[in-house]
Amino acid sequence: MARISAEQRKKIHETLLNKSKELFIQYGFSKTSIDDIVNACGIAKGSFYSYYPSKEELFYAVLRREEEIKNKIISEVMSESLPPKELLMRFFEISFKAIEENEFLQNLYQRGEYEKIVKRLPKELIDEHAKEDLESSLEFVKFLQEKGVTEEDPEIVIGLFRMIMLLPLHRQEIGEQTFLKTMKKMIESLSNDLTQHK
Repeated sequence: MARISAEQRKKIHETLLNKSKELFIQYGFSKTSIDDIVNACGIAKGSFYSYYPSKEELFYAVLRREEEIKNKIISEVMSESLPPKELLMRFFEISFKAIEENEFLQNLYQRGEYEKIVKRLPKELIDEHAKEDLESSLEFVKFLQEKGVTEEDPEIVIGLFRMIMLLPLHRQEIGEQTFLKTMKKMIESLSNDLTQHK
């Protein structure tokens, strides 16, 4: 059997990520099998394991790729020339919209599968992700502090950002009619509080 080229391998990997994402959105992690994934990709089951040792690690790769939107948002906000409060509100608004439009992240949290998947992942993957997430978040908070946005402890600021980012995933629980008004009010209040230095 002829060996596949690096280009072909890259193409298969991209198909694997795209097709599995579609299946995870449609059926959820638990109801999507490795057989479903390889059939959708048109590859042998053995080929799957040459890319990922488990369905959990494939899911994690899809998740990491979806979470790259965070770094794009940070880059976009850092390139803007706005007063402190407007800069912060812009960050929240862009982030809010990105999460609202991301079907994969919406389904992941609404189905309550995240914790279950994370428990099955190797500890080093989780630790690496946490470290990278903290580093990029700290870099952004430092940028905000240099712009005069906040004097708060960076850990508190990062915690507040995470809290706001998770709210769109609980839209139905909060209530469709009041959600947008509540979200707008929270973003405005938080932006005011973080830009009012003592």
